[in-house]
Amino acid sequence: METTEPSENPLVILNPAANRGKIHHYRSLLRPYIERTRAEYVETGRPGEARQCAQQAAQQGRSVIIVGGDGSVHEVVNGLLSAERRVPLGIVAAGSGNDYAWRALQLPQDPAAAMERAFYGQAIAVDAGRVNDCYFVNSFGVGLDANIAQATGWLKKLPLMSGARLYYTAAVQQLLFGYSKCPWLTCRLDDEQQAVEKRYVLFAVTNGPTYGAGFRINPRADHLDGLFDVCAIAYAPLLRALKLLPVVKKGEHERLPEVTFYRAKTLHIESKKLVTMLLDGETSSATSFDVQILPGALLVRV
Repeated sequence: METTEPSENPLVILNPAANRGKIHHYRSLLRPYIERTRAEYVETGRPGEARQCAQQAAQQGRSVIIVGGDGSVHEVVNGLLSAERRVPLGIVAAGSGNDYAWRALQLPQDPAAAMERAFYGQAIAVDAGRVNDCYFVNSFGVGLDANIAQATGWLKKLPLMSGARLYYTAAVQQLLFGYSKCPWLTCRLDDEQQAVEKRYVLFAVTNGPTYGAGFRINPRADHLDGLFDVCAIAYAPLLRALKLLPVVKKGEHERLPEVTFYRAKTLHIESKKLVTMLLDGETSSATSFDVQILPGALLVRV
């Protein structure tokens, strides 16, 4: 993949729906940066627009800055990696979770400090992943975590539902009312030739330590090591699963009998039934998943 130095006129993409639409402060902070760098400024108005804009910018050798949440970052990353021309990405986290920006990259939570890093931070090569024909930077999951991500879609419309409160409420709801949907999966890691079908609460593959606004699913994950961290939680009775939830949230589940951790470069996961998958907070469905690490595939300003 070709690496290109940033041009003077980067593309700045802002999602006006981020931060529940309270985005005026971010616009104000952006103005001097846009003038100074002669940046092109775009506010998205439809799904897929951020991906398309980022892909075009990368093909032109221009760096990209995204102001938005995990979903916006996911779109932009897919645009950049589809372009097959590496340009720096700056991230100003403005969503409800911000797991990748705040906990994997450890970018500042203060918007002004994050803006400075996004435009002028050091560009480092970080790992990404690919599932079938889609890319991700932080997390891929199959099972209860994917169903939780779906539930947050309508819960976030309720008052005071954001961040950790939103995801924890969705988790409890899915445990109580959707636990019967835990899937039977056959999983192979790297060069394994055989695998046994087994029922899982979830199967989480990550580059970063957290997802779901701070759930420490893979506490030791490193986005620079060229390996996925994998957490597999075997099916357990509902009451046991309810007790596990706060333990998993704090990242203290390493020694639990239902939990197994792996590190791998590739995975193949199959289900006899259509199951929901989670990609950086976005969801879709399939019955087969080919997952591959892409070491150092993305340039991110930190």
